[in-house]
Amino acid sequence: MERAGHVLEYTEVTESSASDVLLDPAFPYGEELLQSLWEAGLYDAKDLRTTDGQPLEVLKAGRIQQNSGPDLRDALVRIEGQLWAGTVEIHLRASAWDAHGHQHDPAYNNVVLHAVHTHDADVRTESGTLPPTVELRHRLDPRHIALHHELMTGQGWVPCAAHIGRVDNSRTGPWLERLLIERLERRTLETEALFRQLGCDPAETFHHLLLRALGAPVNTEAFAMLAHALPLRLLLKYHADPLRLEALLFGQAGLLPEIPEEEHPRRLVEEYRILAGLHGLRPMPAAAWKFGRMRPASFPNVRLAQLAVLLAQIGPAYGDLLETDDPAVLRELLGVEATGFWNEHFNFGPATKPARKRIAEETADRLVLNAVVPFLFTMGRVRGDDALVDRAMCLLERLPAETNNITSGFEELGLPAANAGRGQALIELKTRHCQERKCLNCHIGSHLQKVVGRVEGQP
Repeated sequence: MERAGHVLEYTEVTESSASDVLLDPAFPYGEELLQSLWEAGLYDAKDLRTTDGQPLEVLKAGRIQQNSGPDLRDALVRIEGQLWAGTVEIHLRASAWDAHGHQHDPAYNNVVLHAVHTHDADVRTESGTLPPTVELRHRLDPRHIALHHELMTGQGWVPCAAHIGRVDNSRTGPWLERLLIERLERRTLETEALFRQLGCDPAETFHHLLLRALGAPVNTEAFAMLAHALPLRLLLKYHADPLRLEALLFGQAGLLPEIPEEEHPRRLVEEYRILAGLHGLRPMPAAAWKFGRMRPASFPNVRLAQLAVLLAQIGPAYGDLLETDDPAVLRELLGVEATGFWNEHFNFGPATKPARKRIAEETADRLVLNAVVPFLFTMGRVRGDDALVDRAMCLLERLPAETNNITSGFEELGLPAANAGRGQALIELKTRHCQERKCLNCHIGSHLQKVVGRVEGQP
């Protein structure tokens, strides 16, 4: 929550030292920062004039664009009473116009304003005209530069760790909703690519997503290899035969023992030998699987035994998993238990103390989040079926957030994840913005810039 009466304080920065920071080649964020301050109107606009003394009024600063050409488009300015619409170019030094070759590029002929930190040279467009220029050096609040320098160089868990608690939910909420959609859109592109790679087969696509989620985080790629080595269409031929299902899964995973010592693994080896010959199967390398630093309940062997039970119980093509938006129903469907031999084993080694090998609720929720939700969202987009998209979004609202170092870290900073959707948004914030220090593109960073030196609660 924002704290009434609190002023954002930063290390004292003079106008001179702020200029030094902006123009220092070792701090390569100056032009990007100047663009952001211009777009947000964070400069003194009183009695604004061009470098040749003409009155200037900025009606629309323009919008920063990432493509080639001038930095901001859709700008609207009034110069000595004349209204101009077009683009704005931003430079730290005016001479950068020529250094960047803009004087030879017709794309810069429609620049209505050249906004610079320091006016050190007159420049011309490709058509020979002198673009109106405004110098901002004495119109910037040094505290904006100080804050950005802190965000770019600080060693906090996130760049704004010392200040994020002063941004209330009315600002963070909409931003996190947008980040969630961005994350879903990116994952949709990945799932669409997989869907097309698998011949536009929905069931096979979900099979791959489920196996990858079952192996997360350590054995994601190994389970992905297994999904390619053992297509769903082959598994479905034996979905009513748990022994053969298990033989296929362990055999193709390359995890069957060479010399089995107990009856159950012996039968699996015999069945796999027959099935491999019948279907021309070749196992994946056992070295692909990782067992280090993980709880025995998460060993690949246990997950494969559980998957065999799930395939036998859930029915063809996992259909029941995709028909509900109730997490409780999905936990029940996914909460299968590997019994028999697996009651006393975590692998094909010596027997251990009896322990249940049931998929826990937390694991089931992770499977829903990383397989069911992206599948529904993608199929909804591919088919133009809004009901599937709505079901995916409903699941994100009803599922609890993952507990991991990212959600825990934000909770310590006063930004808890109320549900899985918010948790995914926080992961997107941390990995796509905070880690890359894209504070200028973050609504939280932008808000902090706007309240620099201002008492909270003031307009």
